[in-house]
Amino acid sequence: MNDDNDSLDYKPQRMSLDDAKDLVRRQSSKILDIAKLRGEVSPAAPHASLCKDVEHGYRVNHWWSVVGPSAENLKEAMDRLHRELPKQGWKVYRYGHANSKARQLRLEAEDRKDHHTVTIELSLPSTYPDPSKWEKKMRDSISISLASPCYVDKNYEPNDQ
Repeated sequence: MNDDNDSLDYKPQRMSLDDAKDLVRRQSSKILDIAKLRGEVSPAAPHASLCKDVEHGYRVNHWWSVVGPSAENLKEAMDRLHRELPKQGWKVYRYGHANSKARQLRLEAEDRKDHHTVTIELSLPSTYPDPSKWEKKMRDSISISLASPCYVDKNYEPNDQ
């Protein structure tokens, strides 16, 4: 690890890549449980990316989404996540509409214990007053982007996934 690194305001924990992926999977499962949604969950697996300027440093990212529930059920799930994540140890930093044409609802939070961050977006193209050709093909969904802090594993190489 590079101790002269000013880009991180913490010292990365030592953790094997497999353990870090398991932790991120458990976090994703908790978020899905809190949302109480039944639908098609995208099959994406957690993957590692390099932490710049940290020797053998990596972070784990997990992007996934849920489609299938009605717009109303998705809205209820988003409200539930906003209410319940803080009760589960998450600090909500932002809850409001994105600065985009779609103005989708967005929630950003950090787990106070493990320092994972999550961005959750509610996308409801079925409710857009004048959807584009592209938006008409989209399905209503909740998208989750979960990221771990940097970890260090002396066996990690940038091409490891």
